[in-house]
Amino acid sequence: MVHYDRVKDDLAQAEKTIKIALKSATDCETEKIALTESLELLQQAQEKCRLAQKETVQMVFTQGTIM
Repeated sequence: MVHYDRVKDDLAQAEKTIKIALKSATDCETEKIALTESLELLQQAQEKCRLAQKETVQMVFTQGTIM
């Protein structure tokens, strides 16, 4: 089973890091665009992780009620 809590924590840390980088003085507009796009992708990954965890919990619960 995938360790969703660890993945969730790692994604949250990455999000914090990107947000800090966006607040810092970025000299290049391209860099700012790349960080913004990265943040959007990271947020999508967080949502996919949440949905996968929810699906796994539902599956385990369903299997438990069948037995």
